[in-house]
Order: sequence, then C-alpha cells, then structure tokens
Amino acid sequence: MSSFLTLPAFGHSPSLHLPWSLGTRVSWPLRNYPRVLYLFTRSDLKTIVLPVTVFAYLTAPDTGADHMLYAVFWTWLHLLQFCVSNQGIDPEEDALNKPWRPIPSGLISVIGARCLRWILLPSCFSLSVYLEVHWQGIALALAFFAHNELHLHSHWIMRNVCNVLGYASFNAGASAIAAVIAPFTLGQSTMTIRTMISFAINALIILSTIHAQDFRDEVGDKLMGRRTIPIVWPEGSRIGILVMLTAWSIGLSWACGLASPFSVPFCAWAVFIGLRFFRKRTAEEDQRSYRYYNIWLAAAQVVHVPIIATALSR
Repeated sequence: MSSFLTLPAFGHSPSLHLPWSLGTRVSWPLRNYPRVLYLFTRSDLKTIVLPVTVFAYLTAPDTGADHMLYAVFWTWLHLLQFCVSNQGIDPEEDALNKPWRPIPSGLISVIGARCLRWILLPSCFSLSVYLEVHWQGIALALAFFAHNELHLHSHWIMRNVCNVLGYASFNAGASAIAAVIAPFTLGQSTMTIRTMISFAINALIILSTIHAQDFRDEVGDKLMGRRTIPIVWPEGSRIGILVMLTAWSIGLSWACGLASPFSVPFCAWAVFIGLRFFRKRTAEEDQRSYRYYNIWLAAAQVVHVPIIATALSR
C-alpha cells in the first residue's frame, strides 16, 4: 500500500529545480508522519522547547509533572505551527541550506505542508483555550502570520519584533500552564514583580542578540532578497554581537550578584562566542557559533530568574 494519500489541488512550479514541486497533488506522508513532524521542528527543539520548558519550570511557583507535560506539548505544537508555516513559504531556501527538512527531502509536498499549517492554527488555538492561555496563543498566531505569510521576516526591524513577540509569548504561555493559573489574570496572578521583570529582560535579550541566528543563513537570505542585520551591516553586526553578549553577561552578573565561580565562566563564554562570530565567518563556523550562542542564551534567560539568581548569588 502506498504511504501517501493524494488529493487534487492546484499550484505552480517553483523557480528552482528541486526534488519536490508544488505540482498538482497534495502528498500526505501517512506512514512517516511522526518523522515528518519531528523534522519540521528538529532545528528548534533546543532553541525553543528546551529553554522555554526550563524557564517555565523555574518561574512556576508550584507545578507538577502533569502541568509540565502540558507546557511542553503546548510549546512544541505551537513551534510546529511556526515551522510548517515558515518552511512552506520559502522552500527554495531550505533546499539550499537545510535539504534534510521534510519539503526539500520530498517527504511532504508544499501544498501538503500549507494544508497542515492551516489545520494547526485552530488546533493550537483550541489547546490554548483548553489550557486557559488563549491570549498567549493568539499572540503567537499573530506573530507567526506576520513573520511568515506577511513576509515581515524579510526586513531586520520587523523580523526582530516578531521574534521578541514570539519568544515572550512562548515563555508566558508555558509559564502560565506550569503555574496552573494564567499569570496575567487580574486578581489571580501567582507571578511576582521579579518574575515579570524576568519576562521583560528575556524580551530585551532576544531583541538585541537574536540576529546571531542570521549569520549562518546569509547566503540563502541574500538569494531570497531579505535584509537581515548581517546583510545590512556585515561588519557592524559581528562587532555588535560581541559587544551585546559581553554587555548582557556582565550586566546580569552584576545585577543578580552572581558569585565569581558562576559569573566568570558565564562572561568568558559570551566573549568566546562573540569572538568566534567576529573571526570565523564561514557558514559552517557560523552554524557552530550559533549552537554555542544557544547555550549562552539558555543560561542568560534563566540566570536572572529569582530562584536561580538566589542560588548563584554571593
């Protein structure tokens, strides 16, 4: 039996010769569906699901295994919505940069991915309503639509705004689910002012450093006509990432009163990553530097959370 269900649909051929096409058929990989869903989100599991889960666990005043599982699943399902939407918009870029992803590898058609994208939208919203985080779910849906379908990711200003809204909504939603009570419900908040400040700090960290993800995709972004920070300011962006990583690390260490055994490695790691971005400029080296950046980002997003800051303070 064939592993694909084919349905009639209309489309057009992409501009590049690729192993897939929009074609006139919608391919649904029924047999390999778990693998397809995993491949859609594989690149972002360590950059979204893991740090968001850790942040939710540390900021939830009182949580349990069941609520944490809900938080993880809610985060992953919304990440899947974003990835399917994003990868279905510009499949030519993935064919150049990430050919193992489901569309360029031929595991699902472009139209199949776009159908899945619009199935995921009400599915994510329904889950958000059930878990009483509907505002966070709406914010994510709007950020995804603006970033992908409205092509606001093509310019660095709106790209960063969408990234900030997305990260903040992921953190707020997962934390609310883990905490059982929505943190922004009037009269029912279990979040302290210090925890609210942590949300704001994370948003600022993302706003000022997230262009670290764009260095590795510079070739593909140029072909797609995007104006990311590394393309607009090729030299200044690399100096900027070194300065911002170092400044955030020193500032957080000082503001949180971190003890030297923790603050010194934290700051040294930031300088190391910044210097890598500045000195090693191939796509392969930028990819490796981005992995190191994600380790720093995970630490930077939780080091100021009250329970961690207290444990690591002098």
